[in-house]
Amino acid sequence: MLRLAPDMASLAVGSNNFPSRVYENAPELVDWLAEEMRRYHVKPEIEAFDLSHIYQAAAMNQDGRILGKLYVQFVMGVANAMPADRDVFDYYVKTVRRIAPNAEWCAAGIGQHQLRLNEWSVINGGHARTGLEDNVRLDRDTLAASNAQLVGLVVDICNRNERPVANWQQARQILDLRAPTL
Repeated sequence: MLRLAPDMASLAVGSNNFPSRVYENAPELVDWLAEEMRRYHVKPEIEAFDLSHIYQAAAMNQDGRILGKLYVQFVMGVANAMPADRDVFDYYVKTVRRIAPNAEWCAAGIGQHQLRLNEWSVINGGHARTGLEDNVRLDRDTLAASNAQLVGLVVDICNRNERPVANWQQARQILDLRAPTL
């Protein structure tokens, strides 16, 4: 669907094991997807399920397979992949800052880890991903009625930590997205 030219699309730059299958992303597939994203001016959202994915994304950016400023998302809390562990998170932040210092980054916590990862990201200067795609609960006992409820929790975290919340125009600028066509 890249030919429909969305602003962004996920790009997993490597493979890893999920609980019931291998999430396979062969190098040829990754290169083809990156080429298609360049062709249709779609910004890749790098989904890093493993440390090697951060290194691969930086290499692809340096050699021109991924253009512009990187946007790297640490996907944490998927069984058999990157754990939702604070020491691991801190190392990933340090690694991105070292090998891709101009990159924007965020962390996505899956399921019960979402709010904790949102908080770690906000506190450490990153961005937060939230929504029903990754988590359906406000807390252990309460289902979220909408994405807006989950966004509200992240806004509360930002306010507690004196981090401004971007409006849509500021978000487009931060993410280095092309001007919208009307």
